[in-house]
Amino acid sequence: MLTLERVIGIVIAVVVLASQYGSLSALGNYKPIGEEALDSKRLKEVTQEEQIKPVKPMKQEKQEKQEKQGKQVKDASVAPAQIQMTDMLEQYIELHHEKTVSRAKLLKYVRWVVQYSKDTDIDSVWILAMMWQESRMLEESVSSHGAIGLLQILPSTAKSFGVSKQELHQPETNIRTSIIYLEYLMDKYDGNLRTATIAYNQGEGNVAKGKARSWYYNQVKEHHKKMLEIIKKGQ
Repeated sequence: MLTLERVIGIVIAVVVLASQYGSLSALGNYKPIGEEALDSKRLKEVTQEEQIKPVKPMKQEKQEKQEKQGKQVKDASVAPAQIQMTDMLEQYIELHHEKTVSRAKLLKYVRWVVQYSKDTDIDSVWILAMMWQESRMLEESVSSHGAIGLLQILPSTAKSFGVSKQELHQPETNIRTSIIYLEYLMDKYDGNLRTATIAYNQGEGNVAKGKARSWYYNQVKEHHKKMLEIIKKGQ
């Protein structure tokens, strides 16, 4: 039979045990204050690293986007064959160590040559070879005989086609008039490209008199051959 003293002893023992269990449990979850602060700092650093990503300046990103869009528009507006011819001219100028002509200008020259020769029997690259032989693609060229521009056409010849001396200084007009003249010569000489090319450079009168020489034609022919080889390699 339990006495009052024994019951009180049991209760006290239970209270002591419960108190000790709670202390141990708290001890298991305990971390020094300094360590808790350190963990918090590490967590914050990791979170920041995940959030921070390299970002291009808005101005640079906008500029790159505009350049990309501009190139896409430019490429879309130019036929692949014209781009190949322009690439070829850049290489040809570099190979011969001649004065640099901007790509924008070369692209215009190619476009005009293709445009004005498309309804003729004259190869566009042949015109470019003549242009190289005549002026090295320098639109401001004027010879000692007064021949003007990219294809070195004389004002007296241009006048026959209703083009003034001043207008010959305009690259597009110079190209268009020269192609019209060469086409006229092709018709006159029954489609003979050799004779027409010689007459273009040395005059119809010298051809008629038998005084014309083939050196000019041979030079143009050699340039034409090399230009076609460069285009073929780039395809």
